[in-house]
Amino acid sequence: MVVGEGITEYVESNTVRLEDIEVVKSSFIFGGNASGKSNVIRAFRLLRDIIVYGTSSDLETLPVDTFVNRTGNTYFKIRFIKNENLYCYELNYDAHSINEERLVMNDNIIFKRTIDDIIMPLSIKGSKGALRANQLLLLFAQTNNVLEAKEVYEWFAQDILVLSLRNTNLCNQELFKPLYTNPNLKDKVLYFLKAADFHIKDIKIQESFIPIQENNQNLESRLHLQFEYECKNGGSFTIDYEAESISIRIFLFLATMILDNYHNSKIFLIDGFDCFLHPKLVNMLLHIFNEWNDTGTQLIATTHNTNILDAPIRTDQVWFVDKSYYGVSTLDSVFDYNELSIKDIKKNYQDGLYGADQIINDSMVKDILLC
Repeated sequence: MVVGEGITEYVESNTVRLEDIEVVKSSFIFGGNASGKSNVIRAFRLLRDIIVYGTSSDLETLPVDTFVNRTGNTYFKIRFIKNENLYCYELNYDAHSINEERLVMNDNIIFKRTIDDIIMPLSIKGSKGALRANQLLLLFAQTNNVLEAKEVYEWFAQDILVLSLRNTNLCNQELFKPLYTNPNLKDKVLYFLKAADFHIKDIKIQESFIPIQENNQNLESRLHLQFEYECKNGGSFTIDYEAESISIRIFLFLATMILDNYHNSKIFLIDGFDCFLHPKLVNMLLHIFNEWNDTGTQLIATTHNTNILDAPIRTDQVWFVDKSYYGVSTLDSVFDYNELSIKDIKKNYQDGLYGADQIINDSMVKDILLC
């Protein structure tokens, strides 16, 4: 996300210049329960999935998510930098067809599509008739080796990591396959866990193969993790992954994902960033994505943890989601309220000055308890 004009705090530690644009290294989205915070992350996932997977035939429907507006179109517009190029991609579609689509690179139109007309890239101009109504021109161009489309596709397919700590099935130990296949990564994760005071000496990983179905020759790989802890007397003991606390599972998952991707300029989109984590672990993660981060990696996260507002962050890193009486969610930066300093943001938010608050009716709660 682009920096707010006039903010001078934490420029060196919390911002990075990508080409001619200065952006913040991390952004945090606050709001009450059911306000729409998770939908911000869901929107990224939906756009990524439709670009990466597309449709395979005229009969296949496009994934849509218009919430209560069942008859409306789904619309996206996103700007990002890839390989020193500034891209702007727009998409407007319904379940059966693409209504509008446009890709611009450095102010140059690569392609433009409306219901009535299509401006194709020159290298595939003669293939216009092969484009299906429910097929993204971006995906079609990428398949036909249009360089700009390939770069955009790679950004969505490889550079965006969408993690939901509330919904991820942490019982699925296949999440940790990289630790099994990459011993160097496993050593880094163990060092990371030790730095976070978990006293885990080793992570033992065993692979087994089971039939996919009864009497079936096809086998499916399964991983089984055990944590080996060191004792004060020099000995050790092991605990099965299933018996460990949810906090250790979450932190192991985050450590694996961060260390496996940290030096590759990824975009981490994390829903429930601080779920079940001690405040000091949250502060450690803030350091990783802000002042210790010189890789171009960025974090966009949802959270309820107002202690983050006491950390060394800028007002243009703080966003609030508020839902109207009609169920419409809006996303605003604290910077939009002309707040140039993070001072008093926490109190103002808790006092409801930015909306995005959980309003509790105490008298109604007491009434139902007395019934």
